[in-house]
Amino acid sequence: MFFERVADYLDENKERLAHEVNERTFREIKGYQDSGMPKDESEQSILRLINFIISNMRKQEEPFLQDDEFLKDLISFEEGIASKRVHYRLDLVDLLHGIRICRNKIWDYLRRCFTDEYVDPMHFFKLERRINTLVVYFCIAISEMYLSSRDRLIESQNSALLKWEEVVKSTSRLDLKIPCREEFAAIVRAQAEAIARRLNYDEEKVSDIIMAVGEACDNAIEHGVSEKGIDIFYTISKDALTVEVIDYGKGFNPEGKGDEHPDLFSERGRGIFIMKNLVDVVDIKSMPGEGTHLTISVNRIFK
Repeated sequence: MFFERVADYLDENKERLAHEVNERTFREIKGYQDSGMPKDESEQSILRLINFIISNMRKQEEPFLQDDEFLKDLISFEEGIASKRVHYRLDLVDLLHGIRICRNKIWDYLRRCFTDEYVDPMHFFKLERRINTLVVYFCIAISEMYLSSRDRLIESQNSALLKWEEVVKSTSRLDLKIPCREEFAAIVRAQAEAIARRLNYDEEKVSDIIMAVGEACDNAIEHGVSEKGIDIFYTISKDALTVEVIDYGKGFNPEGKGDEHPDLFSERGRGIFIMKNLVDVVDIKSMPGEGTHLTISVNRIFK
């Protein structure tokens, strides 16, 4: 009876509860603010979690969750949502923080519901255990789906990279698009290395190309936050390798950037200086609010 009352109360307030959780999540977690994920999509996902909890509150005995059909349906649906979260570059940590906010808000609502009456403490202990168990299982399920989606995306990029390695000698143009996520910078560096080696640059110049392209990519990921991601174009001619890194973020005024010697021990503010000292040409076109188009070029010298 107690759990049925909890379910009824949450059911009556679930839309408002989901909205309040969503607003607080976007207000407090920067990853949600920067992700570009639509608020209504996030709110519907929160509502599904609340419905999952309500469904289990109506069961007389604590459910054995591995056999719970509602959970299976929820996980199946969340698999598609997880891939969207990866696309929106929402970190898993931020996602789990959002679930924590939902759990805490549910308890705030339940405290209001039973403030003016006596409730057997054992009922509250059992309620807490059940809600915590449901939230934990949901976290495990969504984490598994999230990581699987991210791995599939990285795998697809690696597969594309292997194909590029095979065709680089017979083409003059290679294109790559990545999300604005740090883990994809490694793919860009690997691609730059593969192309540089196929073009027979010496080891020192290969290292220079990897570092310069990596710095350009790191800057784009950090400052070019956009759901459009980052475009990387390699153009191969008989005279040079040209790499364009294009982001669709906030942009900046490039005038004078990289001209002065920075603190090389700092982790910030040195990328453009490094690029200008490693490659033959660095050209930056950018304006505040309009993204950045960075081009580097490395001459090909044949003995």
